[in-house]
Amino acid sequence: MIETGFGTSGPPEDAPVIEPSLMLVPLAAFDERGHRIGYGAGYYDRAIARLHAMGTEPHLVGVAFDCQKVETVPDEPHDVPLSAILTESGLRRFRHIAKSS
Repeated sequence: MIETGFGTSGPPEDAPVIEPSLMLVPLAAFDERGHRIGYGAGYYDRAIARLHAMGTEPHLVGVAFDCQKVETVPDEPHDVPLSAILTESGLRRFRHIAKSS
């Protein structure tokens, strides 16, 4: 790890690239289907899409508080639901039907 500024550390430019099998995903809101609303910049959505394009299917675990649960999160065909959401009351797991290509 090297210093990367603002008191943080990160891997050097020549570090090997890894493909995660698990991603902890922050969110602003979630529903009982495992859909989420992020913070609006799309960083995680782009990273997930890039991993899927490479053939990697990481487990996506949202990290939230129970109070962030909403009735329904509007979703679009390209949105990827989470495998689970971890809150202060426990882990909620979701079963998803694979999308046909």
